[in-house]
Amino acid sequence: MGHAGGVPLQFPIVPMRAVAGELPPPREDSAWAYEVKWDGMRVVAWIAPDGAVRLQSAKPLAVTATFPELAGLAAATGGRAAVLDGEVVAVDESGRPSFGRLQHRMHVSDPAKVAARAAAVPVAYQVFDLLHFDGHEAVELPYLERRRLLEALVEPGPCWSVPAHHLGGGQRLLETVRDLGLEGLIAKRRDSTYQPGRRSPAWRKVKVRTHQEFVVVGWSPGEGRRSGRLAALALAAWQGDALVYVGKVGTGFSDAELDRLHGRLAALARPEPALAAVPVELRRTVMHWVEPLLVVEVAFGEWTSDGVLRHPSYLGERADKDPRQVALDP
Repeated sequence: MGHAGGVPLQFPIVPMRAVAGELPPPREDSAWAYEVKWDGMRVVAWIAPDGAVRLQSAKPLAVTATFPELAGLAAATGGRAAVLDGEVVAVDESGRPSFGRLQHRMHVSDPAKVAARAAAVPVAYQVFDLLHFDGHEAVELPYLERRRLLEALVEPGPCWSVPAHHLGGGQRLLETVRDLGLEGLIAKRRDSTYQPGRRSPAWRKVKVRTHQEFVVVGWSPGEGRRSGRLAALALAAWQGDALVYVGKVGTGFSDAELDRLHGRLAALARPEPALAAVPVELRRTVMHWVEPLLVVEVAFGEWTSDGVLRHPSYLGERADKDPRQVALDP
């Protein structure tokens, strides 16, 4: 029952993560497999021998009550115990995964509200890895062997499936997902083992849309229609032991989200900024500082030469992300 290091898998675990980067060069393409990068929420599913299902986020927190439609996952494994890794997604009107739509599901735990939201915003679980099955650990097996076992073990169901993986052909696949308006690819070395809790270069996330998670360190109040509400969030990311400012985001919020964030931010108030250095633009603005515990996802055009986001737009809160893991992408 042990994985690398001899420690048995126990609920919950921190899943393996990818580093940000470019496609492997053509001469190395055959050593890699490629999967679609889903614009959703990372979820590890624990299926017990008695059929009970427990779900956890990457943070890791229990989210079993949030996605009741996955309670039947035991049917996917024919009643055999398993630990699955994957992404929960919600799709928009065009059939593309939408993190914005998934937001309606992520922050709800009241059973009545969960049931209503589940009916309005259905989700699907895209299973892409296998950590344990039928009494056997799989984390020390190479990627291709885990995928072979996963596809043999998991039967597609009403709201879960095992999406395809592709051996080589990374450039062609990246162009396809770009044309489809998807988020990008995850490149995985074919011989890579599963390393819980580690961000490994054996997995590489290759984005075609530029968006990233950041930590909220403060907010500025609005005027006019937004008087008394936030106008913009001040964002940062960890660089070593320092929180580095990356800019402000003031677009992409619905009225309901502004109200929800106001309550979240009020509970996190602190007198001084958590930033390693406060830029001039924030010193000249009325700012309310907060503890660096709230993680949000932001789309943006590019990085400016001085390390600030250009044309950022708010996509949603990432309650499933650990703020200490939010680092500046290389």
